[in-house]
Amino acid sequence: MKVVVFGASGLIGDGIVQESLRAADVTTVVTVGRSPLNVEHPKLRHIVHDNFLDFTAISGDLAGLDACFWALGTSAVGISPQDYERITYDYTLAAARTLATINPDLTFVYLSGLGTDSSEQGRTRWARVKGRTENAIIATFPNGYALRPGFVQPAHAMRSKTRWYRWTTTAAAPIAPLLLRLLPAYATSTRQIGQAALNLARHGQSPHILENRDINTAVTPHHA
Repeated sequence: MKVVVFGASGLIGDGIVQESLRAADVTTVVTVGRSPLNVEHPKLRHIVHDNFLDFTAISGDLAGLDACFWALGTSAVGISPQDYERITYDYTLAAARTLATINPDLTFVYLSGLGTDSSEQGRTRWARVKGRTENAIIATFPNGYALRPGFVQPAHAMRSKTRWYRWTTTAAAPIAPLLLRLLPAYATSTRQIGQAALNLARHGQSPHILENRDINTAVTPHHA
């Protein structure tokens, strides 16, 4: 299986990359970003790309893929509504449309979030934008999925670049195993997200939106 990861420099994207590199049935992991990752692995290939509204220039590098794991995103805090929509919706759909043309049978897994609004009519702007993005992905790909994690505990040697999330995960680290066990509807880990995404690429499922509890149960490890 050949996969591409967008947002690989972030907490969740890094977790997906690490789980993909460990998976025996994954032969190639491609990452797309504005700068290379500080990671080297025989399975790993980096593509440096600046324009996330147009992926035409690297379309040839994206051919022959089986799955895309989209973990690129930003917090709605401290950002204009226009910038948030551009990063959350426009970037995602620009890549999705390119990939759908090249690889129509590709599995596209979009990392969304707990509380996302599929109706696109709710009062919370970020939830509407994410809901719109989820709906567009599922409409674009027969094998399109959205994962809605809540609190995400790092399971690998990676720290979030978001200050408040970094503080929260560090503070919660001593009780993280307890949170994962007692709050399966609200807490998960980067390992579980990575394994759930890979499992969707392997087998698919219905429904196409997985809430936090579903992420924690959609795990079938295929480690090398």
